[in-house]
Amino acid sequence: MTSHPLQACVTEPLKPFLDKVVVSANLHVYVNQTDRGEIVLGSEIDPYVSYSQRSTLPNLEMIAAHTLDLFPCLRHVCVMRQWTGVCDMTTDFSPIIGEVPDLKGFMLDVGWGTYGFKAGPVAGYRVAELIDTGETPELIRPFALSRFSEKRLVGEKAADEVSS
Repeated sequence: MTSHPLQACVTEPLKPFLDKVVVSANLHVYVNQTDRGEIVLGSEIDPYVSYSQRSTLPNLEMIAAHTLDLFPCLRHVCVMRQWTGVCDMTTDFSPIIGEVPDLKGFMLDVGWGTYGFKAGPVAGYRVAELIDTGETPELIRPFALSRFSEKRLVGEKAADEVSS
């Protein structure tokens, strides 16, 4: 597993115009509007392995340029804040979920990379089900730690496209 910075920013509030999350695999950018009207802009992970949480001007310029390709109407909107988080990425860009072999009762739910906030809640529910029943739910079975030693990586194309 490697750790990569992931940068994002938010604009000043605008009147509502976007009720969906827009993701462009070609431009490596995502755009959505909050309930308060702010536009949240994000991009791909930084290409280097790091724990740095320092935001950079080149990344902000790239996010802005790609966002303007999609939404030219935002050209005069001010960016209010920029931040960086750290994403832990597995080699197949998919999380590790489930019990650790040979460590009875030790559960993992890690390596979510760029999409943990979106899918984390349902994974938590399934891990709770595993703890309660002792049976691995079908939904999380492909994400077992053993997939690496068994050479059966998860082919998560969408995650691979956004993260590469």
